[in-house]
Amino acid sequence: MPEPQTYANHAHRPTLFNAGALAWFGAVIAFAVAAFAYPGVFLPLGTLLVLVAVGCALAIGRVYITRLQDRIIKLEMRERCRSLVGPQAVADLQRLETPHIVALRFASDAEMPGLLRRAIDEGLAPDAIKRAIVSWRPDDDRT
Repeated sequence: MPEPQTYANHAHRPTLFNAGALAWFGAVIAFAVAAFAYPGVFLPLGTLLVLVAVGCALAIGRVYITRLQDRIIKLEMRERCRSLVGPQAVADLQRLETPHIVALRFASDAEMPGLLRRAIDEGLAPDAIKRAIVSWRPDDDRT
């Protein structure tokens, strides 16, 4: 469990982004040094480092996109629970972890309150929640 957030520790310091930026900077420097040290020669090391840096940037972007989508899903599910069941369901939903909430979003409106209760009472895993859904609600918008 992470440390509780306070004023002293609330600042967001994205270490994954910083690591990717450092890899990118190192790759560009290595590529530039190799280009000036060996002009006109194929630069496999520099090219490889730039490709690794691009791969790191893409992977980091994917992590941030997925985390943002999870935040949006949690908001959507709170609103859905509030409209289907009421404020108590929102409190129940907040007791679940993100993968459980994401799994619940595939349930139809009729099934969702019962599955929410089962997920809390029985401690269902996200995969078990998905398997318990009878009337699947597709998610065509997730990237």
